[in-house]
Amino acid sequence: MAISKQLHIEAIQTAIPSNVTQSGKSRRINLTDTTLTQDSLQSRFRMVFYYNKSSEEESAWTVAAWVKESMSVALADWPELAGRLRKDREGDGCWEIKINDAGVRLVQASVEMQLDEFLAAEDRAEKEAALANWSEIDGENPDFSALFYIQVTQFEGNGYAVGITFSLLLNDPLFLIQFLKSWTQTHMGMLADGSLSKNPMFHLGYFQRPSRPKHLKSIALDSFPCADATTTILFKAPEIQSDNRDSYRKLASTCIEEAVKSTRGNGMSKFSLIVNKSDGLEIESCDIGAHVKAESNEDVSGAVKPVKWQELGMEDFTLTKGNKPVYVSYRFISLVDEPLIVMMQSDDQEKDGAEMFIGAAIPN
Repeated sequence: MAISKQLHIEAIQTAIPSNVTQSGKSRRINLTDTTLTQDSLQSRFRMVFYYNKSSEEESAWTVAAWVKESMSVALADWPELAGRLRKDREGDGCWEIKINDAGVRLVQASVEMQLDEFLAAEDRAEKEAALANWSEIDGENPDFSALFYIQVTQFEGNGYAVGITFSLLLNDPLFLIQFLKSWTQTHMGMLADGSLSKNPMFHLGYFQRPSRPKHLKSIALDSFPCADATTTILFKAPEIQSDNRDSYRKLASTCIEEAVKSTRGNGMSKFSLIVNKSDGLEIESCDIGAHVKAESNEDVSGAVKPVKWQELGMEDFTLTKGNKPVYVSYRFISLVDEPLIVMMQSDDQEKDGAEMFIGAAIPN
């Protein structure tokens, strides 16, 4: 039997905001007809950017070091991403994101495969979990669980990957993408003016002693959870103006009706709906049943269309000068055996003709 190739964890650190976050701030998570179970706490969005080295000087270890430095600066304007989940102290069944300086988790790793080999693998979707770290949120003590991870992984040869995992309890994927665009501007500005270190101190090699193991941990690539349990689809539709629950349910039902044409489609009675609003996150459990067929065509008939993830504009995400990713993957991860619909709110909702993105994770 062939020996499984390994992922090696080289270092785990934390990037905290460069400025002290004002205490006492939080963002509500309001639940309707649902609870946050151990499985639903793990709902997340994953992106992986794949790069070839553009020069001999470029390396995954240098990028990892720069990520920590520029991320701390960028988080000063986006402190919510460094926060932690906690149960509402008022005891009314709500949860909240405590905005603090707990930080973003940074992981440095290496993998026993070349980039081209990894991208061409038939089971790439399954292996990809190895490139975007995630530790389960502890439902009993969520205060200690990171909600945002960035992993830089060195392939054998000239390639590397930057994997990002983002809890859907923090905000929606569009918020994450807006942050990533802001961060890369900060990062490239620091790189241009020489603010980033020339001698990277992030990776473990600077601190290793001969008596210690070479890696923090090694994991077989075929031991990661299968990613084929759900299909991830992105839709676009006109921005909802009424901002009421029925409008969101109808739009979500239409997305499910479109999605199940190419997925399982049977045996599903409920779906989870996440709506990001200015005053917090709304999470609701909704019935499918007749609601999909009877109401999905009201007001939104023909308005929902599937679109490519490239419309989010992340194909040019760069961390070194002139080096764009050769491939970008996007996936919702849901452990709950029902559709998950995420409404993403844009910044130009007042603009005539504005459109919104809707993400869907549909069980296969």
